[in-house]
Amino acid sequence: MLIFALDSSATAASSALVEDGKILSENYLNIGLKHSETLGILVDNTLKTAGKKVEDIDLFAVTHGPGSFTGIRIGVSLIKGLAAANDTPCFGVSALEAIAYPLKDFDTLAVSVMDARCKQVYNAIFENGNRLCDDRAISTDELAEELKQYNKKITLIGDGAEIVYNEIGSENIVLANPQIRFQRASSAALLAEYYIKNTAMTPKAAMYINPVYLRKPQAERMRGE
Repeated sequence: MLIFALDSSATAASSALVEDGKILSENYLNIGLKHSETLGILVDNTLKTAGKKVEDIDLFAVTHGPGSFTGIRIGVSLIKGLAAANDTPCFGVSALEAIAYPLKDFDTLAVSVMDARCKQVYNAIFENGNRLCDDRAISTDELAEELKQYNKKITLIGDGAEIVYNEIGSENIVLANPQIRFQRASSAALLAEYYIKNTAMTPKAAMYINPVYLRKPQAERMRGE
């Protein structure tokens, strides 16, 4: 199965091609440019360097949230457009689960953290690839209190990891290395492949892939207040 995956859920953006568990090609940018400026280039480069075309793709995967409202919308919309051309099925992946994926084989609690602003983070906790809680928006204070119950090594990973570490760092809490700290499209592709092959989860038509938000946009929250 040839899978093309895209991630634009935070500041960094990436695209990847994975076939039967092997990463064929991956492009990654974290230079502060808008996703509307970079995603087209990433997609084109990822396909060209692997010698593939859109019509070769068997499945499109995308991190559909949580994360940046604009980034998620752009990423999901682009995947919908690419998939619609050939009625290719799609699969939505949690950005927080994709973040934790590089730590699934390590003896550590993987705490995925994305900066949600206003002293909040998007968070989920995993152990050996197994989810311990749902994706959620939580305050850094609440997360710090919760992590006290775990008497084992904890690795903070994600674009909000350093923020949380600076507030609650302790002897058993460490930061993931920079080269694996941020979510990558290849993790989304590998997760999609795993779920399709090993669980009852199935791909969807492009029209049924939608962003997943854990809270309202700031403008709506301010209007409500």
